[in-house]
Order: sequence, then structure tokens, then C-alpha cells
Amino acid sequence: MKGLPSTVLRDVIQLLSGTAIGRLILLAAMPLVTRLYSPKDFELLAVYAALVGTVAVVACLRFEIAIPLAENDDDAIHLLALSLMSVAGVVALIFLLTLTLPQQIAELVGSPGTGAYMWLIALGVAMTASYSALQFWAARNRRFGAIARTRVGQATTGAVTMLGFGWLGLAPMGLLLGNMFSLGGGGLSLAAQVMRWDRAALRVLTRRGLAATLGKYRRYPIFSTPEALANVAGIQVPILMIAAMAEAEAGQLFLAMQIMAAPMTLLGASVGQVYASRAQEELRNGTLYRFTLSMMRRLFLICLVPMAAAALLAPQFFPVVFGAEWARAGVIVTWIAPWMLLQLTVSPVSMGLHVTGNQRIAMSLHVFGLALRVGSVGAAALIPGIGAVEGYATSGALFYGLCAIIVLGAIRKT
Repeated sequence: MKGLPSTVLRDVIQLLSGTAIGRLILLAAMPLVTRLYSPKDFELLAVYAALVGTVAVVACLRFEIAIPLAENDDDAIHLLALSLMSVAGVVALIFLLTLTLPQQIAELVGSPGTGAYMWLIALGVAMTASYSALQFWAARNRRFGAIARTRVGQATTGAVTMLGFGWLGLAPMGLLLGNMFSLGGGGLSLAAQVMRWDRAALRVLTRRGLAATLGKYRRYPIFSTPEALANVAGIQVPILMIAAMAEAEAGQLFLAMQIMAAPMTLLGASVGQVYASRAQEELRNGTLYRFTLSMMRRLFLICLVPMAAAALLAPQFFPVVFGAEWARAGVIVTWIAPWMLLQLTVSPVSMGLHVTGNQRIAMSLHVFGLALRVGSVGAAALIPGIGAVEGYATSGALFYGLCAIIVLGAIRKT
């Protein structure tokens, strides 16, 4: 990433180191995991992960993304408190629903087999959403080393859980628990650091401060929550549709997306957190557009060759590495590679819409993306020779291409 400030490169590298180790641990475990669990088990995991992911991304009411962008530390600590309070309320509601109506919810999403595991959704949401909020607080304070260490710990715990439970024959429970730990297992560590290092900041928390911060940052729950819900629903609802229409396809798709998510987690999430921690300063300096464009260009160039190689080689390698029954997942990688390339290019800098006060544009964009993806999956499923997965992949590439144009255009006008 030549041309970016040295502090940005240092922060990115610090995050990348932990994230890379974590992803390598999970990737190294996957050839064993796919032999311990069946595509049917992965279909149940796909549904569980879709439900947890959809709720977790809005459980903080999007106060968490304002933490690194807050004008001062008092606002930031109140935003962290509001985030965690929101999570507690959402988790309580989810726990009540999944405890009293587990089978009804499972049938509503088209996956009756997940009924016995619905109780895990509340726990998954609690861990994933709280970790997200605490991670943004750590990013604001430039504790990227701490974040990196939690990612290694999460990956290790997740991999050991999947392998251990699989060896004991406890499927699909091992997959569900492993996924939960790999996404949110670092929350306790980050919370302990807040209690140890940020006691002075915690002392400024007041009910009046919470009310004032709620009013000051009300645009986030009002506009960013629907935006985030539409964004994640655009990813997860088609998976639920595919699971309901063709169960085996959902499992194959989930494995393909997990493998392709390695660069997303490795590079995209790391760059995105560093971008969020610096965007406000770049805006004040009048250099946000140049900073954003520079990051996008370099992300595209860095990811182009690996994504092209994945698209070409996955159909041959997947049956060998993961087992013959996963051949379809390799073909799916070829379809989703263009989508992943464009997503890697634009997602890390999409926070620029919030920094520049364009939450309304972000919300409209993701509502359109939801309609585009759901409509594409439904239409493709009806066309002979083109399946729902292919429609999903094509719509993803179209959406992120549009996102790149709109994000740059909105930032340039500020």
C-alpha cells in the first residue's frame, strides 16, 4: 500500500498479522472439518449463521460504528454503553422468542431441522454484537495489537471446537459452536481491557450523558440501522431462500463463502477498521476523497490476482482438499469471485458515507441491494440452466460495482 501514511500501514499490518494467523488456523482446519461434517450439517450452519448475522449486525442499533468517529472520548464511551445496552435488550427478546417458539421460527425460515438449535441464536448474537462494539472502542484507541490477539484466540477456539465435537460425533453442534466462538469469542478479553485501562473514561458515564449522546447520534439508529439490516439481509436472505429451495446447495455455498471470506477478513476488515479510525481526520484536512480513492485502488490491485487464481483453480482443488462431495463448492467459488473482488475493494471504505453525513444515501443503496439480490435469486431459480446460486453471485457483483461509484461520488462532493 505504498503512498499511504506510515501510521496507516503500521496499523493495517498490526491487524493483518493477527487476522492472518487466525484465518490460517481456520483454513488449516477446514479439510478435516469437511470430513467430519456433512453438507447437510453445513446447510444447518448456513441457516444458523444467516440468522445470527442478520440480528447481530443491528443489535447495537449501529451506535458502535459511531465510536471511532465520535468527536470526543466522552461521546465515544457513552456510545459504547448505548451499544451494549442495545445488545442486552435485543438478546433478551431473541432469547424469549427462540425459547418459546423454536420450531415455528425454524419452519418460518424454511429449515425445520434448525429448531433444536434455536436457543443458540441469542448466545451467538450476544457474543458477536458485543465483540463488534468493543472492537470499535479498541480501534478508536489504536489498540490494534489487542484486536489482533483476540482474532487469533477466536480462530483457535473455533477450530478446536469444530474438530473436537466432530471427532466425538456431535454434529452439527460442533459447527454451530465453532462458528459462534470464531466470531465473538474475544469479547471478554476486550471487555477486561476496558475495565483495566479505561476506568477514567468509564467514570464519566451518566444517565444525562447517555440521553444527550442518544440525541446527538440519533441518525445512526434512524438511518444506519435500516441500512445495515438491508445490507446483511441482502447477503443472508438469499442464503435462507437457497436453503429452503435446495438444502445441499446452501451447504456448498456456505463452504465456498467461508473460504473466500479469508481475504475479506484478512484484508478488508483490517483496512476498514483503520480507515474508520482515520477518516474523520482526513475529512477535516480536506483529503478524504484522495485517501479513499488511494485505498480502493490498492485494494483492487492487491486482490485482483488472488481472486482470479481462485476462480480458475477452485473447481480442481476443492474435491482434492475438502473431499469429493464438495466439488460443487469449487464451482461456486468461480461464480462468486468477481463479487468478492468488488466487495473487497469498496466495503472497507464504505464508512466514508457515514463520515460525510450521507447515511440516507447508504440506507437507500442497501435497500436497493436487498431487492436486487432477492429478486435475482428468485428469478434465476426459475430460469432453466441458471440456478439460484448463480443469480446470487451475479447480483452481488452488480451491487458492489454500483456501491463503488456511489461511495466515491458522495465523498467527492463533500
